[in-house]
Amino acid sequence: MRAGIILAVAALLVATRASAQTAEVTVRGDPAGNFVSTADERDSPRELTDAASLVEPLPGVHVRRYGADDSFTTLSIRGSSSTEVAIVFAGVPLVGGADPTLDLATLPLWPGAVARVHRSFAPAALGPGSLGGTLVLDPPRATSPESTEVWAAGGSFGEARLRVGEVRALGEGGGRIATALSASRADDDFTYLDPTQSTPGHDVYTRRENAGHAAVNGLVSWALPVRWTHASSGALTVTTLLQARRQQLPGTILGPTPFARLDSDRELVSAELSGALGAGAWSARGWGRREGLELNDALASPALGPTLADQTIVGTGGSAGWRGRPAEGATLEVRVDGSGERFAPGVVEGGAPPPGASRGSVGAAVDAGWRAFDPVTLGASGRVDGWSGVASDGTQTGEVRPTGHVGAEAALEPVTLAAHAGTTARPPSFIELYGDRGAFTGDPSLRPESAWTVDAGARASRRLGAVHVALEVVGFGTWAQDLIAFVPTGATGAKATNIGRARLVGVEVDARAAAGPLEVRASYTGLATEDEAACTAATGGCARPPLPGRPANDFVGDAMAHVGPAVVRVGVDAVSGMVADTAGSIGVPPRVLASTGLRVDVARGVRVAIDVRNLFDVRTGTYAGALGPVREPIGDYYEYPLPGRSVLVSARFTEAR
Repeated sequence: MRAGIILAVAALLVATRASAQTAEVTVRGDPAGNFVSTADERDSPRELTDAASLVEPLPGVHVRRYGADDSFTTLSIRGSSSTEVAIVFAGVPLVGGADPTLDLATLPLWPGAVARVHRSFAPAALGPGSLGGTLVLDPPRATSPESTEVWAAGGSFGEARLRVGEVRALGEGGGRIATALSASRADDDFTYLDPTQSTPGHDVYTRRENAGHAAVNGLVSWALPVRWTHASSGALTVTTLLQARRQQLPGTILGPTPFARLDSDRELVSAELSGALGAGAWSARGWGRREGLELNDALASPALGPTLADQTIVGTGGSAGWRGRPAEGATLEVRVDGSGERFAPGVVEGGAPPPGASRGSVGAAVDAGWRAFDPVTLGASGRVDGWSGVASDGTQTGEVRPTGHVGAEAALEPVTLAAHAGTTARPPSFIELYGDRGAFTGDPSLRPESAWTVDAGARASRRLGAVHVALEVVGFGTWAQDLIAFVPTGATGAKATNIGRARLVGVEVDARAAAGPLEVRASYTGLATEDEAACTAATGGCARPPLPGRPANDFVGDAMAHVGPAVVRVGVDAVSGMVADTAGSIGVPPRVLASTGLRVDVARGVRVAIDVRNLFDVRTGTYAGALGPVREPIGDYYEYPLPGRSVLVSARFTEAR
């Protein structure tokens, strides 16, 4: 059992390292080849606690938490795994060869934060894509209107949060500066159903221990005008980010780890220079990123894993390109980029250190759009990426691979139709190639993951009498090849393997309606997956199991009533049809959670709010087991429970100048 505990914690560490009324639909089709969803911190009907809660209501998106807010959290788009989502902040890729999965809990959230989720396809100019899509988190913009904003909150489980943002002029030369600070802490000591002590008719609840966190993030972004000649000018934008975090690691409910913790820090800088050129503008960006992580579990058995392990990830890169309108009705962006990344293991006690590794990559991108004829717009997007890596043991890897997609959009009022098709790919990470600390065995001969995806949808927005309705419906299908997974080997080990093929099909719905003081927002994702490389026994042949961790149904909805200076909200979150194992035999209990909230503008620029999540304190669910119904704690991951009812009280102050 202890081995399973350590392996679960190691998997978490590896993933972390590798690691006012409106009826407008925030999802927009892009003729360059993708559907994109947008979330704005100021427009959310709910009080947001972290970056994960910002994107959680978007269609196609599923957020997976290892516990309460700020626990280890990953992102899935259209049924992808967490390693198949690219994440970009201020033009800097936050995932790469050394850290293929990003813990969303480490992403900063500030007043006015905006996130964009490109589902499956993304503009090639953003950089190398991935099978699932791309999350782009925009930092506070120095070019925004001058303002000061403060948000503070406190609530259940020792929760305390602060977000501050300011934008102002910088001197008399036309420069601007944006500063932001966020901090949070929580104990997260909620109780959960303990299946090891409970008996039929007698429930025993145990307190979750060693699950808290403390974090602080600071950002400065400034924009300076640059004059090249008397008639030519441009801008220099620089963004810097500093982060520090201590995360306790509680382990699973069957194997708690009461003393394990993970300390991490992240430093990032991005500088972009731009100017006019012909019928468009050129830009050049350079960036650097460093991440340090240290796992400490002094009471762990050295025979089952390290008691101390630290490591550093350093990356740097840049890009240059041009964007404009070379001809009437046409848009074009061309860009070249390159990056280097280094993974350096440090001190390891009680285990074997993983090998160090480095990787260099270069790429060229083209995004083009053309209004062929009214009302049809055509688009194409393509990249060619090459990478080469070497490990400290001399093992070398490398490949050149093209990716791309095409799209078409037809504005047939009041309905707009869009469709896209193309191929995506992801190279294996350092951990998948070379292993980590002995618990994970790598395979230097791994092939990159790749997939073909098609999607098509329609959106409409119109007024029907007193009701304004907006709706988007999208269907998609993905056929993946050479998927990479860690296959168990022996009692405690796992080996990275290309497991073969998988199929994912689904539907996404985003709906909005407003009538007088009433407003409704809802999103739904339906998903069906099939592991075509696996086979389970079935009458008359072979049954293909679903992919684990992907819910068949995911719904988020909110209804709001505006009454004078107050807004009352009720919401529902429902998830069902998820399995925990590759054979599809262990179900994750479905859940339907209600929430409610109240916001009141008590004075000009001052708002107070109270938000109650999991209103009815649902903490258990039942799934159909092989021997009958099984009652378990609700959760996104098997043996990682979610908390019951929680309350958050907040206040926001906004001053626009």
